[in-house]
Amino acid sequence: MTHWQVETYRDMFQNSSFRHFWLGFTFSAIGDAMTRIALIWFVYQTTGSPQAVGILLLCYTGPVVVGGLVAGTLLDRFDRRIMMLLDNAVRGIVVATIPLLYYFGHLALWYIYLIALIYGCLMMISLAGGPALIPTLVSQPQLATANALETLSYTLSGVLGPPVAGLLIARFGAPSVIVVDALSYAFFALALGSIRIKVEQSPQADAVGKTYRFRDAVALLLHNRVLLATTIMFMLFNVGEGFLSVWLPLFAVQVLQGGPGLYGVLLGILAAGEVMGSILAGSFVFPLYLGLLICLAQILAGISLGCLLLGTGIWWTVVGLALLGFFSAPLTIWAQTLRMQIIPEQLRGRVFALLRTLMQSAGPLASGAAGSLLLILGIPTMIALSALLIGFPGLFGCGLKQLR
Repeated sequence: MTHWQVETYRDMFQNSSFRHFWLGFTFSAIGDAMTRIALIWFVYQTTGSPQAVGILLLCYTGPVVVGGLVAGTLLDRFDRRIMMLLDNAVRGIVVATIPLLYYFGHLALWYIYLIALIYGCLMMISLAGGPALIPTLVSQPQLATANALETLSYTLSGVLGPPVAGLLIARFGAPSVIVVDALSYAFFALALGSIRIKVEQSPQADAVGKTYRFRDAVALLLHNRVLLATTIMFMLFNVGEGFLSVWLPLFAVQVLQGGPGLYGVLLGILAAGEVMGSILAGSFVFPLYLGLLICLAQILAGISLGCLLLGTGIWWTVVGLALLGFFSAPLTIWAQTLRMQIIPEQLRGRVFALLRTLMQSAGPLASGAAGSLLLILGIPTMIALSALLIGFPGLFGCGLKQLR
């Protein structure tokens, strides 16, 4: 039967290693969100050019594909905790040079692009390192709660990072905000240095001396139906959300007759739904297989977004976005728990880097195409297309025996 185990969070935070990891990871995620907003604002304020902002965002996301493949190999070949520690130390030092150069009057636009490129190349070390490291910090029954807390870190960064950055930018200027991110990297590095790794005892660890390569990660993805199905389902989901990121501001202005303030509120409502979904997914026990829960949640997320087509009133939008966030947040939590049970310990870095690279790239690529599609199809059709891309893969997944 379904029941709420609130003590799972209490027990999790009594684990000092996981507590240090989560606090450092969360602070770093919030710092990254603040830096992204600060750099976008600084580049636009300095140049007045949307094209310059587009180049910055391309530098942020473009190198992830190459960096992700290298990150997976590093995470499997060397101590994951040390690799993440070095990643945070390097990125912290590099990011800290932006306010220093600004204060001395030597900050050039090309240097900001360079920092964004370095960030894009290295970000997958911690992004894939997190789920690869978590099973060595907690016990098997705690994996769902640990994954819920990791997802909560990202949702909190979306809720707290942009508004805090906006306030600090208005008061101290964009380059000063980046100091917070540099401090967050230092904090996370110190936290990683304090955690203790448990040695896993599992049947998957008996291949002593076996050498894994990147092609083994690709083979596992292609031949395991659970991994392949959830990856395709989530890539299509991210395409739908990539479209949403383009039509939502226009929807706020043209349909709801609002402005940037309303747009920010709508993003906050979506993020608030994600926070609630993450917290509940980590503490509720459901009498269903994780695969089936993933399918049902994705279907409900698509239906929720479809609420925006039921009327032009603000309340349909509020309800639809809140429920979209609520049902979408558990997807990563449950899928990550499934993946940790499937992927051999020695291959986790490569596989999680591969999966997250594929899924992270789907949204930005879709956003690039959404502008042209929006001009052709219009806002209502784009909403319907987003809802279909988000929800229909859940129906497809229900047809797979391995997920049921």
